Amino acid sequence: MNDILSSPWLPTAAMLLLACGTRLLSRSWLAPGPFALLTWSLYLVVPLALAPEYRVPAIGAWLIFLLTVCIAIGADLGGGKPCVQDPKIKVPGWHCKPLLHLGLLFSGLSFVGVLLSIANALKAYSLDLSVPSLLALGHLLSTERYSGGDQPPLLVRALVIWVFPAALLGGMGLSITKTTRDRMVCLVCLLPALAASTIQAARANTVMVVVLAVGGYWGMKAAGGDAQRIVTRKAGLVVAALIVSGLSFFFAVDSLRVHKQQEEEIQTNADWARAKSTSLGYLAVFSHWANGLDGLGSSHLSLGVFTFGGVLEVVGLHSRETGIYTESIDLEGGDVSNIYTAFRGLIEDFSLPGAAVFCFLAGLLSGRAYSNSQSEFNPNPIVMAGFYAFLIWSPLGSLFIYNGSILALLVGWLVTKRLTTGVYTRISSSGSGEPGL
Repeated sequence: MNDILSSPWLPTAAMLLLACGTRLLSRSWLAPGPFALLTWSLYLVVPLALAPEYRVPAIGAWLIFLLTVCIAIGADLGGGKPCVQDPKIKVPGWHCKPLLHLGLLFSGLSFVGVLLSIANALKAYSLDLSVPSLLALGHLLSTERYSGGDQPPLLVRALVIWVFPAALLGGMGLSITKTTRDRMVCLVCLLPALAASTIQAARANTVMVVVLAVGGYWGMKAAGGDAQRIVTRKAGLVVAALIVSGLSFFFAVDSLRVHKQQEEEIQTNADWARAKSTSLGYLAVFSHWANGLDGLGSSHLSLGVFTFGGVLEVVGLHSRETGIYTESIDLEGGDVSNIYTAFRGLIEDFSLPGAAVFCFLAGLLSGRAYSNSQSEFNPNPIVMAGFYAFLIWSPLGSLFIYNGSILALLVGWLVTKRLTTGVYTRISSSGSGEPGL
């Protein structure tokens, strides 16, 4: 009996059962309660099944279970459940053209920033504009980044950051486009991020772009009343393609990091052990940290530094350094990792009771937004997009610690506010159910 209670599989199974139960009640995996429970059920099952050699103290899984259930309870009380709609009322359609045009504009701005960063780096390292020099920048810039070197110039950062709003708008547009041409335009937002990752040999920005795009896609699905099914055969194929692409991207970036200018060919560096610890070690790392907690959390609360560090930096209350946690956990097999999930940040910022309250309020807000999206003429998708994106990113940390994600959600809110204002003004004046701008 003690072995069962001390196993992380018990809270995992309990969460999976709760996810299925709430799905039956809500009739959609995109409802915030079922989505949170399903997402973290998968994030628990996958490392436990694929990396059984990593020792996982059960307290970590139980804490994740507790905080995720708080989200689900808040979502249910906030109205995150199916609403009985008047059959005469239809959720207004969305025009994708403004989203596509703005996405292209923001992608163009970020691509200009990438070109400026390339020019500055070539000048700083006295390199010529050639393929070998461009490929060598990955090693040089990554070495400088991890040694605490200077940040890129302000103009470069001010331009590159627009890739994140472009990703969010691209994902939103992708969910409502009807033509292959428009779908290709929506995917353009990936190009500046891929270019930046190639030059800098960095992964985080590209992964965040994909997460914001997925969050925007599902947020728009919920706001359009199309929130019934996300677990489909097509979704399974997409996930499989993302896993293959992600592993290829991981190894490609690692190869660029060690490639030097004098080397004629790029040597593929397929470090499977490090890929495994990076992608699957978060549960063991968080659980080891949680196992060493005294009481309900630190007596010196960080008050948002690990959850909203980007916002605090912008308003001048706290300066955020590169990286979140400097200490690493030794995993079995000689691997190490410093990825502690978003839950460590919540607990260090607000204590365990405070983290539970935060999760409850997040669920309450998302539940209300989901209910509005399904029943009222006010379906702004940004709250739900931010909720989905935060949970998808949560094994790595808090999405809201980065200024790029905050800017993306702010711009997305302003854009959709303008779109919905145009739609509802037309509806109220004409008395028809047809959307207009």
